Amino acid sequence: MREQFDAIIVGMGSAGGIIAEQLTKAGAHVLGLEKGPDYEQEDFEVKHDELRYYQRGAIVAGVNVDPVTWRPDEKTTARVLPWSAGALGTDEPLYGLPSIGTGGGTLHWGCAAYRFREADFRMRSAISDRFGEAALPEGSSLSDWPISYADIEPYYELVEQEQGISGDGRGNPFGPPRVNDYPMPPVTQGPGDVPWVEATKRLGYHPFRQPLAINSVEYRGRPACVNCGFCHGFPCHVKAKSTTQVTSVPAAKATGNLEMRARSRVLRVNRTSDGRAVTGVTYVDSLGTVHEAYSDTVVLTAYALENVRLMLISGINSNGQVGQHFMTHNFGWFTSVLPDETNPFLGTFNASSAIDDFTSELVPDNDLGVLWGSPVISVVGDLQPIEAYHNMNPTVQKWGLPFKHWLRDKYRHMHRMYSQTTNFPYPRHYCDLDPNVKDRWGQPALRVTHDWDEHDANSVTLMGRYKERIAREMGATEYWMDSPRPPYHLSTHDVGVHRMGTDPATSVTNEFGAVHECSGLYAVGGGQFVSYGGYNPNQTVQALAYLSAEHLLNSHGLRLSRVA
Repeated sequence: MREQFDAIIVGMGSAGGIIAEQLTKAGAHVLGLEKGPDYEQEDFEVKHDELRYYQRGAIVAGVNVDPVTWRPDEKTTARVLPWSAGALGTDEPLYGLPSIGTGGGTLHWGCAAYRFREADFRMRSAISDRFGEAALPEGSSLSDWPISYADIEPYYELVEQEQGISGDGRGNPFGPPRVNDYPMPPVTQGPGDVPWVEATKRLGYHPFRQPLAINSVEYRGRPACVNCGFCHGFPCHVKAKSTTQVTSVPAAKATGNLEMRARSRVLRVNRTSDGRAVTGVTYVDSLGTVHEAYSDTVVLTAYALENVRLMLISGINSNGQVGQHFMTHNFGWFTSVLPDETNPFLGTFNASSAIDDFTSELVPDNDLGVLWGSPVISVVGDLQPIEAYHNMNPTVQKWGLPFKHWLRDKYRHMHRMYSQTTNFPYPRHYCDLDPNVKDRWGQPALRVTHDWDEHDANSVTLMGRYKERIAREMGATEYWMDSPRPPYHLSTHDVGVHRMGTDPATSVTNEFGAVHECSGLYAVGGGQFVSYGGYNPNQTVQALAYLSAEHLLNSHGLRLSRVA
């Protein structure tokens, strides 16, 4: 029997859950395909296990199932992510593949929910205006977005209200304009953030509480955060963390219009004989049975890299742009030991503050040639013992009595900072199919070609100067920072690889995620980003999902659904 649907959504995560909710509420018959499990809340009620989630990646596909390879340049043979694979690798999702199953990356995320600044949507023009056209990175494919902050602002508002964001919308003097405040106040502040805020104020900076997709109070039937200390890299056992697994996916199921098929891996996107229109997908279920599903609307929301892999395997790349313009974040982790106890095992990762004094186009004049800034962010909680071991002072022996004494004396005094420095897009940074490595279904792995450029390393160094200044002002007794050229080249903040644009010759989708090459096919998410500033991508990913959902509904004379 031919299975026909109004729409097929591939990946029921951050963006896919939202689009599924909107289409099903409007009456569309939707097939949701998810390669991971369809989680129930009972699956997460006992989850305080750092070995299971942080070290062994219980909610991550892992490179043994979904191999991704990396090489620094075209002269080098790619290897399966060398910082994740092997006996000493970790499947903690920050530097590899995001969590899978209903909720996707919103299962493991630390919930930092930032709007991009106005200048982030016009980065090329902003750099040219300030530093001159000659300052633009030579050979870079950096461009302005085809949409502005004003275009996307109503959809940021939708994310905050519909998914639930806590914060102080008036607290950041450098924040973008907004109509309404967040629907919840900030979460409980972690103890290590208090001296950080005091120090930044003494230095003349402007700290503000981070906006988080975590309930600070009961919101729409979900309880407030209980400060369990197991948040980033972990699912939430009380539904306080905003994940589409507890927001949009249940709402879509409740309509009766969602056919949810978990543990189902899409093998390819199918098209008409001339390749100009989508006809559906081929997928394999958990028993290994191959199925065909039909629809004239297929929405890829699997994750930027997986969206690209599916398009490439399906032969969708006539203009050579699919997989190009790869961008990711360099975090520049900076760790301090403070005189007073910070108890970093308490509360959530981002129950803290940030400063935007040096972010985006506000980057100070500098001797390193850095063209774009970043927030500096305080990290105060969610530091379990294994992760603390990985964050130890690199000069300390990691075995025997020195190791034991350091952790005994210093663990409860640790404080961390990070930035998220921009990675400009270049033709030499891209994704394609690996000619040598295949997955268990016989399909090529995705290959990432990327290395840190001088500007990337200099950006980390510049932000490190401000972190050091803050640490010294806090009275840190010791401090250290990661290398400006870290070993990782994925961050689950990976974007740009199916960028949006108005010219089908130089972009993959339009602003709504519609793929230029193939009518009825959409690729929605971080892959649409044209440039990348210093903020976490997820709120923008979800805003684009609402924008795409509205476009799909408008094409059928329908409207977005909002909870009263």
